[in-house]
Amino acid sequence: MDCIAETQDKFRRVFGSEALVDILHAESDKVVVRFHGNMCYTCGAYDYFEDFAYMYGECAGEEWGVESYQQNPDGTYTVTLRPKRLLKTVKRHVKVILDGKELDHYLEAT
Repeated sequence: MDCIAETQDKFRRVFGSEALVDILHAESDKVVVRFHGNMCYTCGAYDYFEDFAYMYGECAGEEWGVESYQQNPDGTYTVTLRPKRLLKTVKRHVKVILDGKELDHYLEAT
């Protein structure tokens, strides 16, 4: 079993009742996944992204991290993971709705 399938299976066993992940694209130095499930309605969604990256890194033999993520209109998240050695910045998507007005921003951190 390759690392992406192994990680997806492990993640499903640990978090399957809360969070599900679909692999959208996988290369040797980049993985794009879609997270969905109950976790999309919590404030701790980012922790699931990091957990998946950590699990993938364990299998791949190298630390991986979240390069960027965005919440999709349907509430799911699209997340890009990369080896930590290639991460220069991390882009975070922040969406806040106050009094019916939506604030949608991307923040970049080093």
